[in-house]
Amino acid sequence: MNQHIMISVALLAASLCGAAQARTGDPLAPLAQCLSQDAFHEKQRDRLPETVTAREVATASGTARVTLADGYRLLMVRKGSEPLVNLKVELSAAGQFSTDRAAIVAQMEALAASGKAQSKVRLEQRTQDGIDILALNNPLMTQSSGITGLYTLLDARNGVVATAYMLNQRADVREYKDDAEYVAIRDHFIAVLGKCMAQQAR
Repeated sequence: MNQHIMISVALLAASLCGAAQARTGDPLAPLAQCLSQDAFHEKQRDRLPETVTAREVATASGTARVTLADGYRLLMVRKGSEPLVNLKVELSAAGQFSTDRAAIVAQMEALAASGKAQSKVRLEQRTQDGIDILALNNPLMTQSSGITGLYTLLDARNGVVATAYMLNQRADVREYKDDAEYVAIRDHFIAVLGKCMAQQAR
């Protein structure tokens, strides 16, 4: 993932505010709890304010809207206190998941195509236990700073979207010695996330 894509990802973090809607229950809490039962655990958990009901994403054809009925932001750590993942778990508004999914896929495709020909990042796609997984990975991995990969997991059965910003730890506190160890940790987290999403039922 080149610098242009990294900047684009940062700019796409902005949310739209809409009319507040009263929540019933906490449907994403079991998923958040599931993630902390493996090698990873949360350092920080912030719930999306009820006043935030949508966010914008940039696509090749313009700006698209993704609905937000609920959501969490979790900073995930492993052995130490330095985050490995900035994770956003979001619930689409009732009946809006298909439209939200199309917007998010278009966003990922636009990010993949946004670099110059020699530096474009391939959009990886696969399915795990009924969860669609899209990924953009920085080929420099641990040689870069900031975000080393962007993963989006889509659960059509529950209307849930998980966006994982994989983070490169500072050299003085890294829990991996090379790219191979980093990839093993990254792939383990994505597998855990996918498994937890597949296990949830509302």
